[in-house]
Amino acid sequence: MANSTLFLGLIALTFCYISVAFDPTPLQDFCVGDATSSVKVNGLACKDPNQVTAEDFFFSGLQKPGNTSNPFGSKVTPVFATQLPGLNTLGISIVRIDYAPWGINPPHTHPR
Repeated sequence: MANSTLFLGLIALTFCYISVAFDPTPLQDFCVGDATSSVKVNGLACKDPNQVTAEDFFFSGLQKPGNTSNPFGSKVTPVFATQLPGLNTLGISIVRIDYAPWGINPPHTHPR
């Protein structure tokens, strides 16, 4: 009896560890942003999957170098789901950072 209680306790402990260490999956697997919609839920509203095109996963603004003539000697060019709809609800973003000689990346945070 004691062995089975110990065994069940170990299973319960293992289950708790797994549930605590688990990072939930995104709410949607496929939700290309629709910037024309006035609905804003978890980012942009989802575009009808039948209306998604290759352009929803392309952004041409990152080939342009940023202006680094500032006190930090760097320029960050961010890309958001409004510019690259395929990023919507993925919890990721894209940036280009340009550095001048001896430029630095200023202190900043990354929420979550």
